[in-house]
Amino acid sequence: MAWKAQNELSATDAKRIDGSILQVDTQKKNMIYQLGEAFYKANKDNEEIDADYKVAVDNINKLEFNRKVWINRKMKLQGMRICEGCGNVLPYESAFCNRCGIKLEAVAEDLLELEGVQPNSESV
Repeated sequence: MAWKAQNELSATDAKRIDGSILQVDTQKKNMIYQLGEAFYKANKDNEEIDADYKVAVDNINKLEFNRKVWINRKMKLQGMRICEGCGNVLPYESAFCNRCGIKLEAVAEDLLELEGVQPNSESV
């Protein structure tokens, strides 16, 4: 289809173009997300990472830890815990996992603070 002159652009054409712009923006955001995720996975344990990225990688690691803390809190309310070795669900007071046999350590309950991020108030 030939490109129409500016004064011939219809509302339908404008909506179609807006949809194309949105599609490109969405693809771009998805690609940036995928790039960031790949970078994080490649560098999450890298102590020699460039300082410009270290804070962000460390904060993501802390968020992963905090996610586990929230899961632990929920499980504790249900009288249960998760074995860190094999993922088996056990009674909260268990000392050993009845599936893999490891000695269970104390359940992490304290959240880590993120560097350079304003703290959120806890809801629980």
